[in-house]
Amino acid sequence: MKKKHNAKRKAQKLFSLILFTSWISFMAFAGFFAPSFLAQLPFFKVKQIELNGNEKISFEEIKSIVEELSTNLVKLNEENITDALNARFKNRVKRVYMTKSLGLDGMRIKVKVVERKPVAKLKFGQNYLLIDKEGSLFPPLEGEDKGLIEIQAYDMDLLKAHFEKLYSEVISMNLPIKHIYIRRDSVILNLVSKQIILPPLELLPDNISGRLKMIYNFQEETVDLRYGRFILVRN
Repeated sequence: MKKKHNAKRKAQKLFSLILFTSWISFMAFAGFFAPSFLAQLPFFKVKQIELNGNEKISFEEIKSIVEELSTNLVKLNEENITDALNARFKNRVKRVYMTKSLGLDGMRIKVKVVERKPVAKLKFGQNYLLIDKEGSLFPPLEGEDKGLIEIQAYDMDLLKAHFEKLYSEVISMNLPIKHIYIRRDSVILNLVSKQIILPPLELLPDNISGRLKMIYNFQEETVDLRYGRFILVRN
């Protein structure tokens, strides 16, 4: 009698295990195929794509990425569109905003692409990389690097880490700067008719922009601000 009872309990456990395994397999199967299946239904097919904000990246390029991701609705989101665009255009996109609306004839998608705006160009070997005000680097498209301040830096990681301050305190002043040289002991600004020597990049003081305003009209061709005071050199 006891043997029959044990055999019955074992059978129940085996049945429960099979049932649980089947349920897990079904859920995994459904989770894997459901997004692709739903994407084939008329309600979820992309009917229209409305785009704004893009400047350098064409509508066709963005549309192709959105349509590729729309074959799996789980993948059709702002983060994946941003990642796909940056993989293709090498970090040119700062952010993507997207809204979706369903209709009887399909899904309408609105996409806003925020591209990075270059504020300077970084000398990189024989070529240039563009840099935005947050210190993000990306390669230029044809002719895009013309008219930008040229920066040469001995340490690219150092430049990226402190670029926001360099931009806010120096570049955003809109002085006629032609070149910026980032050295270990100084930051050198070459203007049209003047050279200004600043402290090292990581030691730029918060009030440096105010000093730049003061010395712009000085007659001296070189002004050294590394030591907390004006050192004027007339060549």
